[in-house]
Amino acid sequence: MGIYCLWVAGSFKGKGIGKELLEYAINDSKEKGKSGICTVVSKNKKPFLGEKKFFEHYGFKVVDVIFDYELLALQFEDSETPKFNEIARTMKIDNQDFTIYYSNECPYVEYEVKELTEYAKENNIKINFIKIDSLEKAKNVPCIFNNWANFYKGEFVSNTILNANSFKKLIE
Repeated sequence: MGIYCLWVAGSFKGKGIGKELLEYAINDSKEKGKSGICTVVSKNKKPFLGEKKFFEHYGFKVVDVIFDYELLALQFEDSETPKFNEIARTMKIDNQDFTIYYSNECPYVEYEVKELTEYAKENNIKINFIKIDSLEKAKNVPCIFNNWANFYKGEFVSNTILNANSFKKLIE
């Protein structure tokens, strides 16, 4: 099982909510008979990624690395160690247009896709949206993020969910 985003914001930090959420996810994974649970962190703090030390406190270990990103896993039994997909290792695409790979794992995604689509149309900008809506598509995303990944001029630029203003800043 994977954790894409475990994030406690603002005044809710420091109250044990993150601990409670992670413990729930671990127990849920065990109850469902999963062999472990994993998440992606970064060597440098990045938006929407958990903190490595937090997960290590619960026994997670680094099992794979691509650039600045680390795959952490907590294995429940002696099973095959998870790893990033080979297709994700370059974090590049052939398309030079701004391209966003996304899925509906975050409640803000559909709203932002709509906003960006309208902004691009109004400003005559080409944006490609590739919705990850099947396991096969998720396995073939050309980067480690399948919930939201921004590519520009063929290069991965961020996993930050964009609105019109943040998109404009990113391409300027």
